[in-house]
Amino acid sequence: MIRIHLGSEGLGNVRICSLPDFGAELTAAGRAHARNGRPQDLLTQLYARSMSPDLAEGVDRPYLSHLFACRSPTPFTKALAEGEERARNVLASTIDHLRSTAVEPWRSGIRSAVTAKTVDLSHRYVAGGASAMLRQLGDGIRFRHGILELPTSFDADLELGRRSLRIQAVALGPRVTLAEPAGDHLTVRIPAGTAPRIEPGREAALRSLLGAGRAAALACIVTSGGVTGRQLASLLGVSNAAASRHAAVLRRAGLIRTLRIGQAVEHVATPLGHHLAQPETPAVP
Repeated sequence: MIRIHLGSEGLGNVRICSLPDFGAELTAAGRAHARNGRPQDLLTQLYARSMSPDLAEGVDRPYLSHLFACRSPTPFTKALAEGEERARNVLASTIDHLRSTAVEPWRSGIRSAVTAKTVDLSHRYVAGGASAMLRQLGDGIRFRHGILELPTSFDADLELGRRSLRIQAVALGPRVTLAEPAGDHLTVRIPAGTAPRIEPGREAALRSLLGAGRAAALACIVTSGGVTGRQLASLLGVSNAAASRHAAVLRRAGLIRTLRIGQAVEHVATPLGHHLAQPETPAVP
């Protein structure tokens, strides 16, 4: 178990990460692959019981040193620790393959699941403050007497100090983990759960309230986690102009917000939009 001591100012420094961390998703995908892989598999060799390498940032030598302390090095991990270029190239190729097969095809579902979890956490934060939200994180996490207890496989005590505490939902991560501590923050990664779906009864209610076209547009935006104007038009089977009109109405109603990404704009659901489209989530006791 990891115990994070928040201190007197800790609750004021709690932040909910609103966007997916695809580096964290990649690391979670690597963990799942290693758990199901053979002992000789390259990724399996990199994962110890007590920790996981940050695949997006690369596997550094301190991690390998810690890994060697947990288990005997294999020829591959020994070559990595010694900085052999061929071993590093093999690792980079393996990670790229994992990213292209286990993360990239599911980007839309990942974003949707993370957005839905973030909205839920935000509702809890607004309703009861940071302490209430931390108590209701679930997945074996406990918050009491100013200490956040994480159900990890190794034991440690950490002081938050002046750092912020970030809560990051991870769609591909089935368990609670702590990211490598940074100088100005600690990040707790929690399972995001499944991507949201619009139930038939709720979809009919949306059509009655918003009209068929705008209800379909909101459902697409909620379940995708965010779409560009062109993508929305394609999903709805309408012209770009018609999709733009639907989005404008939803935006004025406060159900979506529009972000500019390069030359394109992307529509994402607001907490109100998610709440309208999704069945109510019962509060965790």
